[in-house]
Amino acid sequence: MVEWRLDWRPRKANHLLVMTEEDLQAYPCWYLDSAHSIPPWTPLFAWSWTHHQRYGDLWAAETIGLPRCRGTDWREIDGCAYMSPVLVTDEQEIKQREARFKEHLRPFLENYEQVWSGVIKELTTQFDRFKAFDVDNCPSQKLLDHFNKVFHFNYRVWALHSWMMYSVYGLYTLFEDLCREQVGIDDTSPLWHRLIRGFDNKQFEVDRQLWRLYEHAIELDIGTVFRVTPDSEVVWALEESEAGKKWLDEPGGFREFLNEHGWRMPRMMEFNCKAWIEDPTPAISFIKQYMIKGGVFGMDVKRPEIVKEREEAEREILSRFPETQRGWLTMLMKIVQKAGSFSEEHDYYFEHTSHSLMRRAGLACGRRMAVKGLADGPEDFVYLLPEEIEKNIISLSLDYHRLISERKEYYQEYSQRLPRPALIGKLADDPRKAREHMLASRDNVMMKITVGVAARVKAELKADLYGNPGAPGIAEGPVRLVAPETDITTIKPGEILVAATTYSSWTPVFPMLKGIVLDSGASLSHAAIVGREYNIPVVLQAGEATRKLRNGQRIRIDGTKGAVWILQSD
Repeated sequence: MVEWRLDWRPRKANHLLVMTEEDLQAYPCWYLDSAHSIPPWTPLFAWSWTHHQRYGDLWAAETIGLPRCRGTDWREIDGCAYMSPVLVTDEQEIKQREARFKEHLRPFLENYEQVWSGVIKELTTQFDRFKAFDVDNCPSQKLLDHFNKVFHFNYRVWALHSWMMYSVYGLYTLFEDLCREQVGIDDTSPLWHRLIRGFDNKQFEVDRQLWRLYEHAIELDIGTVFRVTPDSEVVWALEESEAGKKWLDEPGGFREFLNEHGWRMPRMMEFNCKAWIEDPTPAISFIKQYMIKGGVFGMDVKRPEIVKEREEAEREILSRFPETQRGWLTMLMKIVQKAGSFSEEHDYYFEHTSHSLMRRAGLACGRRMAVKGLADGPEDFVYLLPEEIEKNIISLSLDYHRLISERKEYYQEYSQRLPRPALIGKLADDPRKAREHMLASRDNVMMKITVGVAARVKAELKADLYGNPGAPGIAEGPVRLVAPETDITTIKPGEILVAATTYSSWTPVFPMLKGIVLDSGASLSHAAIVGREYNIPVVLQAGEATRKLRNGQRIRIDGTKGAVWILQSD
């Protein structure tokens, strides 16, 4: 029996997937999902993640026959998610699953684009139906139906999410294993980083459109309106001039941009922040930042050089394999090179849009409860669970003030309780064995995004912080801590972003950054992928970066070696 330590125990349990002592005994170790659940979530999102992500991981792993893992089990502890792989240990079963998994991967190798486009079509077809639904002017029973449909569809969203990720990342890891054996590199190597960059994706397409909107504002001579007006009032101010109205309303203008791409959220893993279509202030802030920076879209300037380096890396890596193997290895390599693009695009189609639509449905329910005096305000819906919202939205008779007040007070208390234990369970005091347990699962989502691999201290570098290489290069500059996510709008050109993690809605600021240092992350996490495309050095898994570094400190980072040096205090 493992000791049920005080700092592991949730203070309260409001749904079935809150960690229990029985859960603690069930698996050797539980890992904190710091990449997504720090800072801790509101009650409704914590419920959504543990239920929907858990279903998706377990469903997908069994559907495709992931060889050594039945997926990932999830629990919540006071707004934070903990995960544990469900290992397959019977060798005969592993062989049977390997054969099934190999057959499953065939379509990805033969026509990845067709597979991915089919998933996108299924998602966008349903999302378009949800977007067209009028949440404010429908009868209460219709709103209840809509709320249930949106939240239930998120089970399917996460099933497809994990189905795609296990498949693409499985091929990614297979190629990495071959390169480790034959070439002597892994996914922390500069050669590997050169191999997998130089590709576009949907997120970059949206960023380019935002940059073009900035350029068009300059062409229309309305830049002064942006510079002298508070971010939240820019749209209103633009309505006062013909040029401003043109920028907002013409084909390809800002409002058309928001209607199509405005489902981005400052923190895509939450319900308590507004999507751009609801509040365009973040998008306006990014445009204003572009006006400060000026110049041209940085990615396009560096892309030809990056593509050339990638092609050289392809030839170098393939040359180290026997010629008879190069045909199928080339096919495998092309899928590996799509892993980064997929990782960014999946945020656009899965997390951002799905969670924005769930927020939209929940907020509409919150408005009706607030109008009836059953809650203080519409945003209070984030402190209720789905069954509580469902129970009240037609009758509108249950006064939730006391329940919401208790949950809000609890949320405010546990939000401040940081840091949280990175490991809990039987192997909590043995990180080496805990890591071995994770690696035994061959769960590539855990290893390449969610948990990552702990950094190795390289004492010979005499650095102040050690991490893993995320994107190669060296940079010096002042620290800009981003916590909470709203701090992203304070970024200035030439700064080094320091955060616990990054979100794909932050991508527009990358042209202004000198570098990035994160507490968490792995080779297919957002900052690493985008940093490589912008040629910005990135250090991942730096652990205590957000606690040791302060705004204004000048630091040097080496994204090739995974190290950070403090050059001056402030």
